Amino acid sequence: MNNQFDVIVVGSGVSGLTCASLLAQLENKRVLVLERHFTVGGFTHSFKRKEGYEWDVGVHYVGEMNPGSHYRALFDRVTAGGVSWKAMPEVFDRFVYPGLNFGARCGIQRFRQDLIDSFPHQSSELEQYFDDLISAARWYGRLMVARLLPDWMRLLGTLFTFPGRGLGLMTTRDYLDRHFNDNKLKGVLASQWGNAGLPPGQSAFAVHAVIACHYLDGGYYPVGGAKQIAESIVPIVEASDGKVYSGYRVEKILLDGDTAIGVQAVTRAQGRDIRQEFYADYIISGVGAWVTYKQLLPRRFSLDFKKEIDRFPSGSTHVCVYIGFKKSPECLGFKGENCWIYDDYDHDKNYSGRGNVLNGQINSCFLSFPSLKDPMARSHTAELIAFVDHENFAKWSDTRWGKRGKDYEKLKQGIADGLIDFVEGHYPGFAGLIDYCELSTPLSTANFTGHKDGCIYGLPGIPDKLRARWLTPRTPVRNLYLTGSDIAGHGIVGALMGGVLTLLVASRQRYAILRLLYSAMRLSRHPEKRDVLLESQTVG
Repeated sequence: MNNQFDVIVVGSGVSGLTCASLLAQLENKRVLVLERHFTVGGFTHSFKRKEGYEWDVGVHYVGEMNPGSHYRALFDRVTAGGVSWKAMPEVFDRFVYPGLNFGARCGIQRFRQDLIDSFPHQSSELEQYFDDLISAARWYGRLMVARLLPDWMRLLGTLFTFPGRGLGLMTTRDYLDRHFNDNKLKGVLASQWGNAGLPPGQSAFAVHAVIACHYLDGGYYPVGGAKQIAESIVPIVEASDGKVYSGYRVEKILLDGDTAIGVQAVTRAQGRDIRQEFYADYIISGVGAWVTYKQLLPRRFSLDFKKEIDRFPSGSTHVCVYIGFKKSPECLGFKGENCWIYDDYDHDKNYSGRGNVLNGQINSCFLSFPSLKDPMARSHTAELIAFVDHENFAKWSDTRWGKRGKDYEKLKQGIADGLIDFVEGHYPGFAGLIDYCELSTPLSTANFTGHKDGCIYGLPGIPDKLRARWLTPRTPVRNLYLTGSDIAGHGIVGALMGGVLTLLVASRQRYAILRLLYSAMRLSRHPEKRDVLLESQTVG
């Protein structure tokens, strides 16, 4: 096997694949992508069961994929137009509370007016809220740009990001408590907190604002499922003589002094581990700051901020019930919207009771219907998600995936039954439609991603994350760069921009990346000229 490449990308999530695709297209680089899972795509991969059911493991909906969005234009460039997007129904999110069922409609004006109609006594505060959402989201964007600046320009970055800093760094709960006195309204405004992975009392308001703004124009779903993303990008990488290998777990980054020169990875063949070394001009790590600094590099490279890494609380971990239906859930009135179901308007209280999931005492869950969103779906499916701590499954951490024993399977079945019963209480007839179900735990996430404790969002989006000056694409190691949600934002679009931001630092063709961004923004105003972006010439 040829083990010499121009660039090595560790991890095949959206950030890593974005880097690999643009490097191949814009610089004709020979890129190697190494993925520890046996399936490429990170949280965008799908899986099937012999019963004929198929689910996406991480993608439930994506905002700003309308043809007039510059994110859509950029995504089309990364995938060479290989992914089509289906708009979700007008009511794309439904917030279900005791005595209140609120449908979030796409379009900022409609959403805002529906809130004002439901809570007219706080109309002026709601008007201010939407202004503050946009201000905090813009501040977050400036912060990401400032992180691209070298250390000697840090003062300029501080001045650039100072306006709006106080707003962005307060917690979401602090903001809501300062501006609203209606607890029901505060609960409704924070209903999508699961997209940030943290309840309002912990998440930074800027993180909440970015996510809330992301969905103001509704939700979209990839036609054919999220697997289409990787399936579109892999041929682009291979067209430049690059390679995408699954089943290769990177153990360490190889160094020559303080310079990264390659990686050592392990794969299994014929029942044994085989270690291989790959070399490149530079390395891009898309597996998160914690894994990169705590596992792949010697400790000396994180000494300056080791205490900060250690001090970060664990991120969110979850269980997911994958459900196959006998017939379409449309018979119960569902149209493809997501349902956020809560027993209480206090989301911090809901989150604090996450351990009761193991006892079948459910107070909240997220319900999604992949088959109703994807026009190419061939079976009827749903997913139920609830947060739960990794420590509840720690006793099985040393066991192998798929072979954790009867007690583990019994615990999983009990959790699944509890979540199904919870939804049945809100939507009678739901349980009777179920033909197949399977539950995953944080151990599955840890096994396939390598994330600490099976976290799903990397370092949690608390205010300290936005204060951390070391969370940038640059690392203390020459020719090693970070990408992913830790240096950008959550979700598909956050990961997409993480890849772009990394290339603005790492790529030798920064002008080409800037030109690409400019083209995407320009074409967002003229979507009819979309082919101009897709047909732009390679820069080499």
